[in-house]
Amino acid sequence: MTEEAVVDVARIIVLLAICAVAYVAGELLAKRHVPRLPIYLAVGALAGLVISSAREGADVAFPAVSAVALGVIGFVAGSHLVWPAIRPLLRPIALQVVGMSLAVPLFTSAIVIYVLRDQPTSVTVSAALLTGTIMLALSPPEAIAVISESRASGPFTRLVLGATVVMDVVVVVGFSVALTAANALLGGGGSVASLVGGISVGLLLSVTAGLVVGGFLIVVVRRTESFAVAAVLIVAASAASVWIAVLAVRWAVEKLDVHAEVESLLVAMIAGVLVANTSAEKPFSEILERIAPPVYVVFFTLTGLGLHLDALLAAAVPAALLWVVRGGGLWVGSRAAVSIAGQSDEVKKVAWRAFVPQAGIALALAATVAETYPKFGATLATVVIGTVVLNEAVGPFFLKSALESVGETASTEEMLH
Repeated sequence: MTEEAVVDVARIIVLLAICAVAYVAGELLAKRHVPRLPIYLAVGALAGLVISSAREGADVAFPAVSAVALGVIGFVAGSHLVWPAIRPLLRPIALQVVGMSLAVPLFTSAIVIYVLRDQPTSVTVSAALLTGTIMLALSPPEAIAVISESRASGPFTRLVLGATVVMDVVVVVGFSVALTAANALLGGGGSVASLVGGISVGLLLSVTAGLVVGGFLIVVVRRTESFAVAAVLIVAASAASVWIAVLAVRWAVEKLDVHAEVESLLVAMIAGVLVANTSAEKPFSEILERIAPPVYVVFFTLTGLGLHLDALLAAAVPAALLWVVRGGGLWVGSRAAVSIAGQSDEVKKVAWRAFVPQAGIALALAATVAETYPKFGATLATVVIGTVVLNEAVGPFFLKSALESVGETASTEEMLH
């Protein structure tokens, strides 16, 4: 075995050991009513600070492992979206999405415009548009994991999950629009026609890929009696959703000359929805319930290892300010939405908390801003990343408290057994 191979094996062992520590810590603190997700993130973040090899190992392992894990998480999300249960909530979900889509960008853009008031108008407006869109991003993985861990169920839980999933699509589309507008303001390229074409092709390819993966999952669930075999095939389907998404993007460029975004998470969620609305729903949910917990441990511990704590510390004050402003936008948008929808007083009070979590896609969009606009993007991305890290750390607590307040979580005794 070569020296490089020995190093890789050592890194994998270190990562597995950190995941084991995260799991044990999560189980111990769960008995004290602490959500497991922040514990996994915290253990990963602390390990990344003190063990350099762990951080290096995470940089190597995370892209592949997280992509497959996200696929499984996407299946879990889709499995919750059963049409008979979601249909009565279409109006509340739509109102929630609209409320957040109006209030959050309005609040966060206003603070950016004020802070950058001395900059050229084109830079100020571009930064405001991009920041407002990124702050809309939620975290389907965190929402799904908290709901799964809490064994939450009920109309509010379905409302939260449905709005979170829809918002993921809204953010991808909205960021493309904001990027095109910023390019126009700053004298860059891009046209409305290419924007509409890219979005349309991306969504069409995502749906097609989701149906293909979903069809495979239906066959797996219906014809596989062994749990172990079914679990392996479901993980393989998750990996396939990533591979198909990459192929779809490449095909769109080569055959249609269109740059299309095809998210593997969206592909997996569509596949999960397809399976959930067939006769394979129950066995599929039962299999996912058994394989999801270890996936959460690995995914969120590795996420913790990759957290940008340096960005949070470097931009602590502006990031905290942006966090407060975003929270205000969530409160206003959610309050208006659930009031119009005729929800209960308790839901009106706590709905905004359910949408505090942020994660992966927001970090990716911030990195895109930094790369695309080197003059102001790096500073802006640092502040945005700091806010996202803060939301990623505290978001699970807010979401769990909202679910508990409306009485849709399992008892502590049920969750520990």
